[in-house]
Amino acid sequence: MTQIRIKSSRPRLMPSLKPQPMRPVVPHQPLTHHEILTLIAPFSRRGLHADMAASRRDERVLCFKAQEVPADADCPVPLTMHLRLEATQDVSRTGKHRLVRLVRDASGLESSLIADGKDLEKLLEQLDQVPVRRQFAVHAGVPTARSYVLESVAELEQRGRAGSARRVARTVGGRLLQKLQAQWQHRRSRKPAGWRKRLPWRKARGEAVPVPTAATGPAPVALDDDLLIDTVDGPLRPVIVAGAARIGPVDLELKAERFNGLPAELKLSTDAGGKLKIPEDLLAVIGWKHRPLRKIVSYWRGAIRVAPNEPARTPNIERELGRTVTHLAETLAEPPARFHQRHAGARWRVAYQRAVPLLILVAISAASPGIRYLDMADGSILKLFIFHAPPLMLLSFFMMREMPRFEIPPLPRPLVYREWFQHVADKQAPPPAPALAAANADRFDDDLRRRSAEAEG
Repeated sequence: MTQIRIKSSRPRLMPSLKPQPMRPVVPHQPLTHHEILTLIAPFSRRGLHADMAASRRDERVLCFKAQEVPADADCPVPLTMHLRLEATQDVSRTGKHRLVRLVRDASGLESSLIADGKDLEKLLEQLDQVPVRRQFAVHAGVPTARSYVLESVAELEQRGRAGSARRVARTVGGRLLQKLQAQWQHRRSRKPAGWRKRLPWRKARGEAVPVPTAATGPAPVALDDDLLIDTVDGPLRPVIVAGAARIGPVDLELKAERFNGLPAELKLSTDAGGKLKIPEDLLAVIGWKHRPLRKIVSYWRGAIRVAPNEPARTPNIERELGRTVTHLAETLAEPPARFHQRHAGARWRVAYQRAVPLLILVAISAASPGIRYLDMADGSILKLFIFHAPPLMLLSFFMMREMPRFEIPPLPRPLVYREWFQHVADKQAPPPAPALAAANADRFDDDLRRRSAEAEG
């Protein structure tokens, strides 16, 4: 009898990973009575008293009692101010304290002002130099909360000089640009001396083009003295990071990043149990810098193109936020049919703006077959540019601050709905399990009786 022996090799096991040592997590030490007395001493000298019921000693957070800010001509809204101190365990070794000033109105709208530092006396002086009413503005009768962070002017200038190069270097296009610059520097080093003077446009103009050097540096930026805060370590500047407003049933939220220089993001939402019925160009009709809205599940998202660096970024965001709130207040106060009547021309401009990326792509595709009819020499710049057009276009695409959207925009039409806000009716709840079982049993009995009657007949 033939015997068959089956031999199988064991599956190869994956090498076991060596356990990595975990970093010990240092818990926060709760605030002691001695630390609390030391921390609240500068506040007590200014007449501020700690609110121990609202404080969180385990998280090293001290809260102070609220202060009322009456309304005046600049801000006709009564406000309430709260101070919150986030203390650090060892300031000299680990970091800085954080002092937050929260300002609220009667509706619950809140804004904040954040200052970081080691000396509490200096932090209080910095907050005192920023008026409380700067955190709240009124546009078309709508209170608007604005949140800020105190930043050093020297750090802002340094970040502004290096921010553009850093943002470009992090992208794929930035790395390609660095390679092209290296090749250009290599070719430039091989050219004979005095080759710049023999260029045709240099002879025609007869003037030297100033080239910035590391010694001269960039041109100084004129700063607004009203926005600066004088300190011993240098001037500080309040930088806006967020904004919020309530316009009828619409909640408007603005978010501005401090470090990347991207456009400010907008979010339009409403209360639970309802949805907004608004067109995509509701805010884009304000101006070219306002982008169309996009529907994201339960809210709408938009953006505003603003200045990338300080000191122009904060005033620009404040101005555009005020224009947005005013536009929403005037638009939502009227029926939707009036929107198309008032902004018909602006809506056509928005449609053209949305079609620009697609039109550029179509124009390039249409002009491509005509390249073979051009009479170009072998060493012409135009031929070199056309040959490298695809990588250059890809490079410019990755270096943009915001990605273009290729779409066929809808034509502006009058709005057919009557209200901006629509209540969503709750779905009918399913019957409970016993009732559902009884209903199924009755249906089964009726079916059985019907079949028995058919069989007897």
